[in-house]
Amino acid sequence: MLRVMLLCVLLAGCSSVVESFPENLPAAPSLSAVAATLKTVAAEAHLAEPVEVSDPIRSHPISSSPWLICLRSGNSEESKRVTYSAFFTDKYVSSHYSAIVDDCVQPAYHPLKEVEQARESERPAESNPGRRHEARRPG
Repeated sequence: MLRVMLLCVLLAGCSSVVESFPENLPAAPSLSAVAATLKTVAAEAHLAEPVEVSDPIRSHPISSSPWLICLRSGNSEESKRVTYSAFFTDKYVSSHYSAIVDDCVQPAYHPLKEVEQARESERPAESNPGRRHEARRPG
């Protein structure tokens, strides 16, 4: 009985130490900022159009990359079952077929084309360099 109590105390002490480590996570990647990378990952994974992506998800603690974005084909119900995970730190790291720990079944998905269009609309409009604005003089 004494051994069991000692073991419980030791295990409880270890769990509180692990939880007290501060996490120095980079910020989650912005979908609009990584849209081109996601398009490349989808092409390399041979995902059929239309490609759908999730919002950034905190990856499992066993992963060396803190963030992942899930990708899948929205072509059919069958293709939606096969997901791909793209891993990020402050930049793209790697990708592979999703594992159970990636938890790509639960999140909501968005069409990648919408993410790309949002990225395009965020770019500042280019001014016409050939056109000059002349000040009007009161006449």
